[in-house]
Amino acid sequence: MRRIVAIFLCALFLPPSSMLYGMDDLQRREFDRIANLSLAELTEEASRALEKKYPEKSWSIYNFPGYTESTPSVYTAYRIAAMEPQLLGDPEIGVKDGTLPCYCFCEAMGHRNLLYCFWKDGIAGGRFDDHAANCDICVGQAMLAFLWAELGAKREEIRAGMERKFRWLLEKHRERR
Repeated sequence: MRRIVAIFLCALFLPPSSMLYGMDDLQRREFDRIANLSLAELTEEASRALEKKYPEKSWSIYNFPGYTESTPSVYTAYRIAAMEPQLLGDPEIGVKDGTLPCYCFCEAMGHRNLLYCFWKDGIAGGRFDDHAANCDICVGQAMLAFLWAELGAKREEIRAGMERKFRWLLEKHRERR
């Protein structure tokens, strides 16, 4: 009985989860809409958002290797990795503290989080890694993270959104083990 009363009191006095994370219902609906976009739609929206956020950016300073321009999706994702690497990960902390795991399961290649898929050894500003150029999962994750962050989602929400979006891959990966 005490447990039921405690749960009721917590539910009564704790704010809804959307308030805990800071997104209102409209933002939550937009978050979910973005989660369901195709790769082409994600590319279009992420590219527009990048141009809006960085209108005067000279992308040539990054000396992107040719493989980063193989498709519009790949080029958009590498521009996100160049401008906002903190969204994708941190080379020191792996997938702890809200950084994003890569759902193509490239940890066997030494990748500790999504940042490694775009930057060698996960070091932004160093040398680009060609892994993401050949992986729609990595590319899609970068664009999702960027669009969700622009919407106002916090790290925890972005990671939870990725886990929901790629749940089927997680289950498939567990079955193979």
